[in-house]
Amino acid sequence: MVNRAIKIPIHPLRFMGWIAALTIMQACTQRSAVPSDDSSALHFAGDTLTINAHAPLLSKIKCTAVVQQPHQLTFSTAAMVKIIPNSYVEIPMPFAGRVVRSYVSLGQKVAVNTALFSISSSDYFDAQRTYLEAKQTYALAANVLKRQKDLLSHGVGTQKELEEAETNFAISKTTLNNATASLKIYDNNPAQVVLGQPLLVRSPIHGEILSNTIVLGQYNKEDAPALLRIAELSKVWVSAYIKEKDLGAIDQIRSVEVQIDNQPTKRLQGKIVHINQFVDEANRNIEVLVECDNKDRLLKPGMYVNTQFEQLAAASIFIPAKAVLQFNDKSFVWVQLAPHTFMRRYVQTGVTENEQIQIIQGLSNGEQIIGEGAFYLLASN
Repeated sequence: MVNRAIKIPIHPLRFMGWIAALTIMQACTQRSAVPSDDSSALHFAGDTLTINAHAPLLSKIKCTAVVQQPHQLTFSTAAMVKIIPNSYVEIPMPFAGRVVRSYVSLGQKVAVNTALFSISSSDYFDAQRTYLEAKQTYALAANVLKRQKDLLSHGVGTQKELEEAETNFAISKTTLNNATASLKIYDNNPAQVVLGQPLLVRSPIHGEILSNTIVLGQYNKEDAPALLRIAELSKVWVSAYIKEKDLGAIDQIRSVEVQIDNQPTKRLQGKIVHINQFVDEANRNIEVLVECDNKDRLLKPGMYVNTQFEQLAAASIFIPAKAVLQFNDKSFVWVQLAPHTFMRRYVQTGVTENEQIQIIQGLSNGEQIIGEGAFYLLASN
């Protein structure tokens, strides 16, 4: 069997079409081999970057001017209300005994030296008796000493009797001083002591009765819990904890506002009275005590509140947050040196507000930086 080639006639126009199609396919194949990224248009020399003037990447980059403007730094933190220590006192049993009378009630306002309660105790009775006996002995010794001096001056007494009287007087004086000191332990006035009279306990401060656990007739030991707690709450402390990085801003604080959760529209003004000298090692916080007026008793001890610190207005630089990049745990921006030429400059950043980040150090007013599109350069570097 003989194979014969079959000749198919080809029209000249159809042949030319095939040739054109092959040419287009070859051109497309060559074009796809060209890199699609802009890396070939970027030239790095250390921290300096030059972008080819015809690089498509330039359309993604926008520069912005660095402008210094007044700014008030504000930062907020949670806090707790505390009683001012000098305005608070706990009244315990000064000695073992029974409360025979109470003169106050819960919530009552008291002044300094207001009678609180009275106590009867055998220990206090013994202290009274010892004091009164010592006082009587002292008075007797003083009279004997005076008489011996008179007798000796008139030639009737002897020097020996005078010396004995002086010795007895000195001993009785020491005994009386000791007995007086024992009574003062009970915070009592020795001049007003009456044998058998209960001890009257008085308030040492002006304030309000916050707690009252007095039970009449109940026997209490010396180490029993406090019977009364008194505090002056017209002013309180708010204990706020700020971050260690914000410590430098505290010296420039203009005002402090305290906000209560259950009254969001109510804001109380405060002032910083103390900054702790120790940093909490666990969370790197520092306690700041803020004193607030509390005449309306809105701030309750132990209550959680929010504090807002506002700094004095100062010139500051803010740039778009997306303009700041990271390299080896450092922040930097691209600063324009000339058209299409930029330099990487490391900066120290501050707070971030409304997608703007504060530049504390590293930029000057009027400089041009890449404000948008800097991220594309990071991937090419």
